[in-house]
Amino acid sequence: MKPAVRFRLPSRLLAGVLLGLCWLTQAALADVPTLVLSEAQDRYALDPYTALVADAQGDLTPDALLTEPIDVTLAQQRSDLHLGYTQAPVWLRSELRNASDAAQQWIVQFEYPFLDYVTLHIVRHQTTEVLKSGSAVPVGQRAMAHRQAVFPLTLAAGEDVTLLARVESHGSKMLSANLLSPERFYTSNDRQNFWLATYFGMLLALGSYNLLLYFGLRERVFLHYALFVCSFTLAILTFNGTGTLIFWSALGEHSGRLVTLGFTLASAMATLFAQSFLDTANYSPRWHRVLGAFRLWCWLAVAMALLLPMQVALQVMDVTGFCAALLLLSCAISSSLRKVPGARLFVLAWSIFLLGASVFALRNLGILPSNFITLHGIQIGSALEMLLLSFALAARFNKLKRQKEQAQAEMLASLKRHEAALEQKVAERTAELETMASRDMLTGLLNRNGLAQCAASALERSRRMQQPLALLMLDLDDFKPINDRFGHAVGDQVLQRVARRIAVQARAGDHCARFGGDEFIVLAENCGDEDDLAEIRQRLTEAITAPIALPNGSRVSVGVSIGSSCYNGGTPDFEELLRQADIAMYRTKRQANDGRQEQAGTPENPGNSAE
Repeated sequence: MKPAVRFRLPSRLLAGVLLGLCWLTQAALADVPTLVLSEAQDRYALDPYTALVADAQGDLTPDALLTEPIDVTLAQQRSDLHLGYTQAPVWLRSELRNASDAAQQWIVQFEYPFLDYVTLHIVRHQTTEVLKSGSAVPVGQRAMAHRQAVFPLTLAAGEDVTLLARVESHGSKMLSANLLSPERFYTSNDRQNFWLATYFGMLLALGSYNLLLYFGLRERVFLHYALFVCSFTLAILTFNGTGTLIFWSALGEHSGRLVTLGFTLASAMATLFAQSFLDTANYSPRWHRVLGAFRLWCWLAVAMALLLPMQVALQVMDVTGFCAALLLLSCAISSSLRKVPGARLFVLAWSIFLLGASVFALRNLGILPSNFITLHGIQIGSALEMLLLSFALAARFNKLKRQKEQAQAEMLASLKRHEAALEQKVAERTAELETMASRDMLTGLLNRNGLAQCAASALERSRRMQQPLALLMLDLDDFKPINDRFGHAVGDQVLQRVARRIAVQARAGDHCARFGGDEFIVLAENCGDEDDLAEIRQRLTEAITAPIALPNGSRVSVGVSIGSSCYNGGTPDFEELLRQADIAMYRTKRQANDGRQEQAGTPENPGNSAE
């Protein structure tokens, strides 16, 4: 009896285990709620009716999912379908039932466009239909030519179907899906395409406009902004599926490289743009060095985006983008506190961009509801950011223009001041040259040239007004012995003293000149009467012959011989007046010499006495 007992216990235990596994499998499958479809509603969210199965080995099949006991996870909330950077493929299972008496047409739409491969198995009672889509699948092989993974679904009246979707992607797996009626789908699709076209058209216009500004103005800040816009546009085109749908569908899996390349390059260009726009080299040298070092990392990240495995490259892209946003916002806030021009607009622009990205992320996590703003938060935020930065660039351009105009005005005013100063110096120098040309450098009296000019004007006035004019020529006597005894420096001092005495004794309006070494001229207008001439000669003689004190304490005296001539009408002739005055002066000098000889008792040559 004991052996029989030992044989039956394992058999019963094995049977119990098999029954339990079957029960568990049926219970697990029964836990997936069935979505009952109604014609009264045109949109359903599949998230609450979805179960997840991680395919760690990558070898699960639809038959295994339907028949074998496999652990499944029912999505309790939207965030349960956001798996991040998981390497293993993921299976999604949903149960649908058409409760109406008529056939229904539906569209299965995965919201997140950046999913490499999505294979949908539509399991019915007798058949299984397999449809493919995803960003890495060529457009011709997709179930529907669309930027997202979408699939057509037809349900017969009262039909139950099971949807098994296998998702494989190097990027973050956000697996939320919706069921839409064709009318709802195409209406929503047209609206989204309109806004996407507007968005990309705006980016293209901003990039092209600032590139043209760079070629016109040669300001690097416009080039950096244009490259930033172009890099971001490349990444976002690929990320939201538009680029792979229209331009580079044939790249397949490699199209994801454009996302990593675009976003990392955009981070590098944004850093360059921030350094140029905020002028960190002058206003914030420390931030300039920090951003310069981070820019080196960005260039390294660009290289890694092309060389590293796709999933690692995407993670590097995320880290680089996050650090770029944080650093640039911090730098802009610091620059704003320093009153850097344009920094406040820069802070506002980046804040709006980060707000849009945050709204998009919170919507993906299920914290915010799904609507137009949350679904397109990153596009809305980036569009507003680009516009604000463009306005900031325009304000910067206007400010640079005003600064250049102000600098040009200041330069012009400075040139005018320098020109006026130069003209004044030229006038002063000209006056000095004229003075040097018409004045004697030793005595300050007129020289021969100046005397000739004054004489011409004086004679013309005398002729016109019929007034007499007198010219007196003065020649110093006994001047040479002073030079011989005391030197030429003392002789010059004596000449200067004599010149001052002549100028003092002359009348107002008379012209005094040094005509030669020790010869002087006085040109007296309106003076032709003999008594007037005698009075002038007397004053001049007394003033000149007065003793002169020398710096060494000695006293010297000089004599003077004066001759005169008069103009009383007729043709003015200055040279004739000089000749007559010279003759009269030498006549006076001879008379004085004869007088001194007679007083000494030794007359010489009595036939040559003065007239």
